[in-house]
Amino acid sequence: MRFLTVLIALALVAAACVESTEDTTTTTAAPEPVTTQAETPDTTSAPEPLPDPPAEIVIGNPIALSGGNEAGSLLSQVPSYDLWAADVNAAGGIYVAEFDASIPVRIERVDDTSDVGTAVQLTQQMLESGEIDFYFPPWGTAFNFAIAPIVSEFQMPTAGCTVGSSELVENAAEYPYFYTLLNQAPAQAAGLVELLQDVGVTSVAIIHHDDLFGIEFSAAVEPALAEVEIEVAFKETYPLGTADFTQILRGAQDSGADAFLAFSYPPETFPMTGQAIGIEFSPDLFMAAVGVAFPAYRDAFGPAAEGVVGTGVWNPNVDIEDAQGFFDRHVAMHDAEPDRWASAACYATGQVLQQAIEAAGTLDPVKVKEAMDTIEFDTIIGTFSFDNQVNPVYPGQIGQWQDGEFEIISHTADRTAEPIFPKGAWPPPPEE
Repeated sequence: MRFLTVLIALALVAAACVESTEDTTTTTAAPEPVTTQAETPDTTSAPEPLPDPPAEIVIGNPIALSGGNEAGSLLSQVPSYDLWAADVNAAGGIYVAEFDASIPVRIERVDDTSDVGTAVQLTQQMLESGEIDFYFPPWGTAFNFAIAPIVSEFQMPTAGCTVGSSELVENAAEYPYFYTLLNQAPAQAAGLVELLQDVGVTSVAIIHHDDLFGIEFSAAVEPALAEVEIEVAFKETYPLGTADFTQILRGAQDSGADAFLAFSYPPETFPMTGQAIGIEFSPDLFMAAVGVAFPAYRDAFGPAAEGVVGTGVWNPNVDIEDAQGFFDRHVAMHDAEPDRWASAACYATGQVLQQAIEAAGTLDPVKVKEAMDTIEFDTIIGTFSFDNQVNPVYPGQIGQWQDGEFEIISHTADRTAEPIFPKGAWPPPPEE
């Protein structure tokens, strides 16, 4: 299993029929000859035999095993999906009442090469083939948005754990089989702006990529900033895949803004941090989005990660059953920590599927979808029921690296630390 390395810093799962002992023999009104008990015809109906269970429950999963999305998928999704499957199988499988049997699971994974067209094609092929029972989606907002209409057309209940899209939420009726577990931009934007107010930020510099995630996050944050009279002193949009942020960072630096906010993906988050350190751009609050919550970010930047703010957030210290257990099993299986945002949501994807199957008592995807709409789930990201196909519960919205842990600093009941503000200057690089 490959995981994100420091190199990216420089370039992201019966009713048992009991035969009745009651005498169901009926008689007519006419007298019958006396017979012995042995001669009495047995008219008791035999129970309907249960169908044979399948050997396994197959879950299709087109996902980036190469290309630009590989780092994110191999950190947040693939390890969590595999850990969930291992945990399920170690416990004997998923109990399905229609078979009165527990059935093991297997994930059928194929590389989408980080190409959205390929992900769509693979999804279509998997769902048409009839060879999979359920489906886990690929990595990233744009990819989940692209497959949402397909899984709805094929009536395959699908829960995304690396997607943040207000448009998907607002148009949920158009994609009735697509669900989201991750916290969404409006909730995170509200938490971020509340945090900025709390620490006394009066002006911000905003940059974001031109992909759906960055566009929607910025669109949610800017009106909220205006409402509380925090000035946007600088704003810049950059193409997805940009690697050199020096000039953009110098523009943000020259604006004199108290806080820097980047709505970014990992391949941008890592180099922009390194380049900010290089030009000594150290505002009182430095925030980037996807990637900051990765343990590799902490490991790549060492002391410089202290005080950096990011989106999310989950950590093993949250007051949720099995949070630490999940963390420990992840490390034991993969020799790497889970990330502090989406990893837990991706494991919870499997928990949602398992609990919905068990509640429905069948592998019929339509009935499993009905269970997803009605039951309450207990997961490592909390206890929740879907509201308009969205999980309304998440441990925290905004996090910050403090003493080696990504702490929840947004205002929630689960806040795990007070924010460090101002962040202070970047520490000097370690001596060779």
